[in-house]
Amino acid sequence: MTFPEFITRHELTIRLGFFFGVFALMALWEVMAPRRALTVSKTVRWANNLGLVFFNSFILRLIFPAAAVGVAAFAADHGWGLLNHFKMSFPLAVLL
Repeated sequence: MTFPEFITRHELTIRLGFFFGVFALMALWEVMAPRRALTVSKTVRWANNLGLVFFNSFILRLIFPAAAVGVAAFAADHGWGLLNHFKMSFPLAVLL
């Protein structure tokens, strides 16, 4: 399986993995080192922020379906991009 095929087949898993990973890091950071005193409870603020994230994701999927993956696959097919000019292992390419 080539790199673009892997990304195309596992796009949702990759996106959700990055989203929940970054979310967990930010939540931990906020709990461990808050920047200011709370005026609204964390539950309400996190619910509002997550609502905006899901709304924005829905709108993005509605207006630009698979745009990022489509552009990446197009670039790979045409040999565009820095990673297309260097031979490297698949895990390193995924990490970069």
